[in-house]
Amino acid sequence: MSHVQYVDELVKDYLIFRGLTQTLKVFDNDLKADKEKGFRVDKMVDQLVQYIHNYDLTSLRELWGHFDTRIFSRLDSCFTLAIRKLENSVLKMYLVNASMNGKQDRILEFFTKMAPELQGHSEWKEWFALPFIKNPEDNPTYSVYFSKQWHDTILMSLHNFLATIFQCMPVPTLLTMDEDTNKLKRLQEENEMLKQRLCESVRIENVLDVNPGPTPQHPPIMDDFYIIAQESPLLENPKTLRNLIRNIGGGSSPILSRKSATNAKRVAESETISTKRTNVKGRMNSVSKSEAVSAKRSISCDSRLSSSRKRDSSIDTTVERKTKEKMDSSYILLSQEEYTEHKTSIIQCKSNSSGSYVATGDADGIIKIWTPIPSPQTVRTFTSGTTNSNKAITSLDWVSKNERYFLHGDSNGLIQLNDTRDCKTLWDIQHENSRIVNLLCNPMESTFICSVSDANEGKLLLYDIKTKKLERTLPLDECATVLCSTFNHNGQLLIAGLSNGNTLVYDLRRYEVLDISDWHSSPIIDIELTNDFTNLCTQSEDGNLIKRNLNHPKNVVWETKIDIEKNPVHGKLFTFDQSGNYMLLCTQAGGKIYKVPPGSQGKSLELGGHKGTLCCDWSSANQSGICITGGAEGKVRVSTLLSP
Repeated sequence: MSHVQYVDELVKDYLIFRGLTQTLKVFDNDLKADKEKGFRVDKMVDQLVQYIHNYDLTSLRELWGHFDTRIFSRLDSCFTLAIRKLENSVLKMYLVNASMNGKQDRILEFFTKMAPELQGHSEWKEWFALPFIKNPEDNPTYSVYFSKQWHDTILMSLHNFLATIFQCMPVPTLLTMDEDTNKLKRLQEENEMLKQRLCESVRIENVLDVNPGPTPQHPPIMDDFYIIAQESPLLENPKTLRNLIRNIGGGSSPILSRKSATNAKRVAESETISTKRTNVKGRMNSVSKSEAVSAKRSISCDSRLSSSRKRDSSIDTTVERKTKEKMDSSYILLSQEEYTEHKTSIIQCKSNSSGSYVATGDADGIIKIWTPIPSPQTVRTFTSGTTNSNKAITSLDWVSKNERYFLHGDSNGLIQLNDTRDCKTLWDIQHENSRIVNLLCNPMESTFICSVSDANEGKLLLYDIKTKKLERTLPLDECATVLCSTFNHNGQLLIAGLSNGNTLVYDLRRYEVLDISDWHSSPIIDIELTNDFTNLCTQSEDGNLIKRNLNHPKNVVWETKIDIEKNPVHGKLFTFDQSGNYMLLCTQAGGKIYKVPPGSQGKSLELGGHKGTLCCDWSSANQSGICITGGAEGKVRVSTLLSP
């Protein structure tokens, strides 16, 4: 991004050349107000530090919000945790600077404005006592934050993080113009150099043809083998490589034939030139030595080949043994805790992408947002519709691009977008006399699909999250309802499981059905793609769990029978771990973790804790995987696992 300023100057020159003076003025004004400082990371960090030193909390929050909207929102969800840590560190740096300079009023102002946003986060729990502690720099809780080393480390981490993002982010064609020009110039210079070398080579060859000199003495063709062979011990069979070379090409060896021809020529010369018998004798001795050296090289090469075969065999055995050990390993249960804030059956449970929050919905229409670690603790509570409406939460999903928001649907046809930071509902959509069966957010775009069911028919709708506008009604089988669905990695394909047992694959670029499969004879109640997005697992109402390859849908990879809770309303009934080698399944006795395929190994890790399990989720955001299972008795079990 170092050449952004150069491109800005080119744009200005072009606008002046075209006489677009008004556009030039607007462009200059926008550059002056540019918060990204021409993608100069040092300028951006300096601006943040300046706001901290000036105690300008409002400008500091606006600048970070700009970064969040323009830069951080484009990153994968795996970076969300790192972004939150950097944001918290910048805010703590603001408090430390105010405390070191005795600005008690600025500290009180900070907590007055930021308390609604920070009070639900465990890492800020001890910081609310900062205004009431004298000499916090001597307190063990805050002392590390007052050190210059911590201050410099945070600024360096922020600088490196932004620099890495700018280095990897895609850029417009205009910014690659200079790079393409330099690349073309290098290729032209290399082309000219090769032409000169070719001309020089042709010139030397012509000179040698005109003035032939003595025949050069080239080293034997086996020299490379000879160097390698000296590094290996001599084994028993010295003729193996020689026989191999002789057998190539129908029993003749070009190397040995050329050597025989050379020897014959030299013998003929020794017989015809009688005046140089002494030289001929020396030449014959040289030939004998050459043959001896060649034999030695062949023996050494054979030794090298044999030892290489033994070494390869040993490597294969080691790899096979390690692979077997890895396949035999399984998850270990470290701890289990229960979340008991719900009063009725848990129908939906879903972790956000970073694993920091879990959303659970019950049969009374209550949604709890809570933290699973270090111990379950409620952060927010939402109610679907009015308090006395008794609407069961039938579907729930986090917004992919910003885990601050989540969507939910209920049994009375209501869809709501909720803000966990401000604890409010942003908008709602009401489908009268209907039931929301399934909601799913697109992983790449600000859209979501919604399956609606009423007494007569089912509908599959595509909505825009920002505008809550209905974008499209997707085609659907008659008298069928989409009970479950999943997107592929880029959100361009949607795979839906229907109440008639069929599976539909939609192309969302053209809004058409690509494929229809009748894999089950009963309704498909859960569906999920494996991590490689080439295999699909579907579970039907009668407990059949089938895995098929999307490239060959007629071939069953594996199939098994699962004993599930018979309930008309349920959430996710199975899911995979991050590797795709293990499955978490809902059973009547609680969650169970199986080696894929289930039942093939005869072993399972039982999580237990329920009298009928209605939903599950497996968060692998940290190294210790966390399994969430919701039961019909109203309890949520949090199981912390050690990965194999």
